[in-house]
Amino acid sequence: MGVFTLQDDEMTMQYFRFGTPGGKPFVIIPGLSLKSVMGMTPLVEVQYRTLAGDHDLYLIDRRSNIPGSYSIYDMADDTAKALDMLGLKDPVIYGVSQGGMIAQAIAVKRPDLVGKLIVCSTAAFIGGKASALFESWARLADEKAVSELMMSFAEHVYSEEYCEKNRDAFLEFGKAVTDEELRGFAIMARSFGGFDVRGGLGSIKAPVLVMGAGRDKIFEPECAREIAELTQGEICIYDDEPHCVYDSNADVLLRIKRFADKQTAS
Repeated sequence: MGVFTLQDDEMTMQYFRFGTPGGKPFVIIPGLSLKSVMGMTPLVEVQYRTLAGDHDLYLIDRRSNIPGSYSIYDMADDTAKALDMLGLKDPVIYGVSQGGMIAQAIAVKRPDLVGKLIVCSTAAFIGGKASALFESWARLADEKAVSELMMSFAEHVYSEEYCEKNRDAFLEFGKAVTDEELRGFAIMARSFGGFDVRGGLGSIKAPVLVMGAGRDKIFEPECAREIAELTQGEICIYDDEPHCVYDSNADVLLRIKRFADKQTAS
């Protein structure tokens, strides 16, 4: 258990494995971030302790060698390749925000890799409002306007109260962001362009759980409802929560555990 590297001629990807070896495989695909989630593995392990007793958990990062153009479909292909290399059988795939888009794309293109699909605070396509936001983040990263980028990111992801309380911490965190991380962030922020899997969601046969947040400033609750309708999946909307409901509300992981552990008809 720990951080490991997957590599072939085209890509290098890291993943963090924790939980119970031999347990039910559970794959976490995180959202867009300025820094790699591999630097936050102790916090991840604490956050997912509810699942650790029964599940063999894998947190899969984006590839390390990010090309100049890198779409969500490319990310999905790379993540699918990682799952092939790991040899996981019928894992639960859980994606949040951008990770939820990657998870949907995998479920559509590679249904053999998905035992159950769970997505939170995400969408099946990118509309004009969200597209403009992501492009503004990419532009700020290009310009190395780190403080402005950090606060815009925080204000859209977290609650107003949380942002106000932790403003200094966000700005301090931004001081540790490197030029290479800004470059990668800009590329991944532009990856949303053209994303639309609505036409393929009806083909997903795996059980689906969709979660959304009523105060999400990036993806409104209607985005979650659309995914649930197109996949005939279960849905839960947390009315008073922000985009980061997956981090801020403990009920999310309790609901995920119940769904992951539920027996399905053969």
